[in-house]
Amino acid sequence: MKQLTCEMCGSTDLIKDGGVFVCQTCGCKYSIEEAKRMMIEGTVDVQGTVKVDNSAFVAKYLANARRAKEKEDWEETEKYYNMVEQNDPDNIEAIFYSAYGKAKSTLVDGDLYKRQAAFKVLSNCISVIDDHYKPERREENKEAITQMAADLSKMLLSSFVFTEWKNGYGSVVRTNKNETYSLFTNLIVQFRESINNIQKIDDQPYLHEALITLYSVAKGCSYVKASTMEEWIREEQGELDSLRKAVLEAYWSEHAEEKAALDSEKSSLESQTTELNDQIQALPEVITVKEIKSQIESKTKEKDSLGLFKGKEKKALQAEIDALEKRLTAAQEAQAEAAKPLNESIEKLRERIAEIDHELTKDR
Repeated sequence: MKQLTCEMCGSTDLIKDGGVFVCQTCGCKYSIEEAKRMMIEGTVDVQGTVKVDNSAFVAKYLANARRAKEKEDWEETEKYYNMVEQNDPDNIEAIFYSAYGKAKSTLVDGDLYKRQAAFKVLSNCISVIDDHYKPERREENKEAITQMAADLSKMLLSSFVFTEWKNGYGSVVRTNKNETYSLFTNLIVQFRESINNIQKIDDQPYLHEALITLYSVAKGCSYVKASTMEEWIREEQGELDSLRKAVLEAYWSEHAEEKAALDSEKSSLESQTTELNDQIQALPEVITVKEIKSQIESKTKEKDSLGLFKGKEKKALQAEIDALEKRLTAAQEAQAEAAKPLNESIEKLRERIAEIDHELTKDR
């Protein structure tokens, strides 16, 4: 019999746990039948290419890595993302976060050289994201890159340990803060370069949105040149607007009938809205409110035109105005009640118009 060896990592440290054998190195589990098969002596002649499906292991390691990251357990984060990368070399989430955790952990360590080394590894990982980006994994990559931008943004705002030098009077004469700020700004530049390279092969709106997110946060950091970030934001926003327009035009050119139907429906709904608004304006209750408002305005002007010694006349006019305002309140309540069903119909039409507008303009 051969020694029982894990097919995933090659470890021989397997322990029976319940009804399965568990690899103590990578956690892979084997049933008793699988273990027996693995221990049969001799060799098997396999013709052709054998593709190993390790998606289950990747999913498990990703889940563990994300949990560790959520808890800010950076050692475990690095460990599990490394395991993901070993089984899925093109997983850009693993490439990034296998180094992100270590870089993050150095911020609470006063050893600047250790921090610089960790950030160099992270920068190098960011620099190869574009090399491992696969357009066919777009949705997966979208989620990962969006999260990367968010976490890099948080890092820019992170507090960190630094060294201060003081003179004989106890006043700080210099610090090494700028060395860490330089590490932060380098990540912005490196991320920008990688995402720009991805845009050349698979230009998608979310890529521009990720950069805008990062630049917007960086703009508020005192150690970053705000004018440069504003310029980069304008560039990305312009490209994003153009891309969305081009994508929409291409999509609707291929779905002309659907667009024509939506445009026609929207036009009909807008006409119905106009007709209902005209009906509201023609309601007797609405006309009454307008008439009372006109009378109040007229009486107010008449009162204001009276001279200083026309106190009696002013008082009489004010009494008329007060009476009109009471009538106005009652008339407005009647107007609201009369117009209520028409306004409810208008609101439903507007909701559908908004849905159509969203359908016509949403990202494709």
